[in-house]
Amino acid sequence: MIFIEAMNLPIQTFCICSTFGEFTPLRFRFEDSEHTVQTINIEKVLYVKEINYVGREAYVYTCKAVIDDMARLFEIKYTVGSHKWTFYRMLD
Repeated sequence: MIFIEAMNLPIQTFCICSTFGEFTPLRFRFEDSEHTVQTINIEKVLYVKEINYVGREAYVYTCKAVIDDMARLFEIKYTVGSHKWTFYRMLD
């Protein structure tokens, strides 16, 4: 059972980059509380929005994936200045 309990959890993200410099995340992985690596395959990116929080440019990706045999919606965030990906929040 995969349970993502933390918000703003650092993640490793596998993505493709278009010729225009746009990222499309394909999957991500993180270390859970039992210190095992969990991988989530992203089925679809529903939309992307650009945000500026305290002068830091970031992109929030709303995605859909099957987690524990259930379709789930969640957001992952890419912070441009630090080049870091985080699991932002679960939507359902």
